[in-house]
Amino acid sequence: MNPWIIFLIGVLVGWLLEWVIDWVYWRKKLQPQAAAETTSQSSAELDAARAEIADLKAQLENCGEVRIDPLEKIKGIGPVIKRKLNEGGIFSFAQLGALTPQRLEEIVGEEIRRLADEDELINQAKELAKQSRE
Repeated sequence: MNPWIIFLIGVLVGWLLEWVIDWVYWRKKLQPQAAAETTSQSSAELDAARAEIADLKAQLENCGEVRIDPLEKIKGIGPVIKRKLNEGGIFSFAQLGALTPQRLEEIVGEEIRRLADEDELINQAKELAKQSRE
């Protein structure tokens, strides 16, 4: 027999044995671990995404139809405070009337104390909301 043919058959058999050993001992052991890690991570991310979607849907259902009222009609609210209220998600008299003085101060900042009385702003907003419903 030709020595080159024997050498070629030896190389092919060696490569085949190496491939079988690699498949049996390494890849099968690593695949379940990697799959388990990926699955648990993906599962956690999926659960977090589902929770966020549910929260956003609940917020969307509570929004209903939002009116945009001229908040400057309330004595003590100027363009700066109106802009801060809008940035805080307050666009209507009803939304402003539903706030607590503490929440109003959180949205607008401490300048609300020196510019206007929080309780008076909220009461005016409630009155204007009531008038706009009628």
